[in-house]
Amino acid sequence: MSAQPVHRNSGPRVPRSIDGIGSALPAAERMAFYRELGPVEDQAGREAVLTSWWLKAMSSAYGADRAGFRAAVGPVLAGGRASGVAGGTEGVAR
Repeated sequence: MSAQPVHRNSGPRVPRSIDGIGSALPAAERMAFYRELGPVEDQAGREAVLTSWWLKAMSSAYGADRAGFRAAVGPVLAGGRASGVAGGTEGVAR
C-alpha cells in the first residue's frame, strides 16, 4: 500500500476552455459569450475573448474571496503577458 498525495482544493475553478467557461456562466451571459466568440476568426482574438470571459466566470466563482481570485488568475495573466496573449482584469468585479 502506498500513500496517496493530498490534493487541496484551492477554491472554485473554471476550466479555461470554451466548454468550461460556457458551463460556468448563467444562461444569459453564456449566450453573450457564444455570440462574442462565434464570429472571431483569428487566434489572438479568440484568446482575448476567452480570457475576458474566463476572468468574469472566475470572478463570479470566487465571489467575495478576492485574494483567492487574484491567486488563481495571477499566474495565467502573468503567463499571457509574457507570451503576448491579450488579457487583463478590465470589467472584472473587484
